Amino acid sequence: MDNGWVSEFERFVGELSAAEAERGRRLFRAVRVERGELFVRQGDPPNRVALVERGLFRLFGTDEGGNERTLAFRAEGELVCAYSAALRQEPSRIAIEALETSDVLVAERPAYDVLVAESPGWQQLIAKLTEELYLRLDQRQRELLLDDASTRYQRFVADHGELAARLTQRHIAAYVGVTPEALSRIRRRLISINDSGSRAA
Repeated sequence: MDNGWVSEFERFVGELSAAEAERGRRLFRAVRVERGELFVRQGDPPNRVALVERGLFRLFGTDEGGNERTLAFRAEGELVCAYSAALRQEPSRIAIEALETSDVLVAERPAYDVLVAESPGWQQLIAKLTEELYLRLDQRQRELLLDDASTRYQRFVADHGELAARLTQRHIAAYVGVTPEALSRIRRRLISINDSGSRAA
């Protein structure tokens, strides 16, 4: 363990009572997910919930033409699961891939649901996370409907700049909704505009 390193799980349960936190510790188990491995495949039952200790995941879907559409990224301290599939109680429509070799803590969904149902502290914690997730999804939908690709890219850099260095151009392009070649053109155009503005100043 690194000097001064604090478990993301301990941060996650920090607001819970000692008993509620301990119940969670007994439920979640450590799992390593290798880079490129699918934690969830399209069509899988939504039967696992994971908290990312170290690593990075992407949530994506594939359309009928075989084109991938990246919906979101999940990094340290965030939950990874097929959340909407669990709510609908149907197979997952998305896949979840490890972009880095990742260490996660995993709970089986039935036991996790019992934990949340029986623990007021866990209920409040998950309700807060659900609200944050809803706001993210709402923003994402508005971006895809209302913003052009250049604006979506600029918003991605503003909101997820810390992740940019950990992602390939292909993954960023799939999130923005363009080809890698189109993303390169967007980036060159923005650099040119910034350079022109700097010279004018």
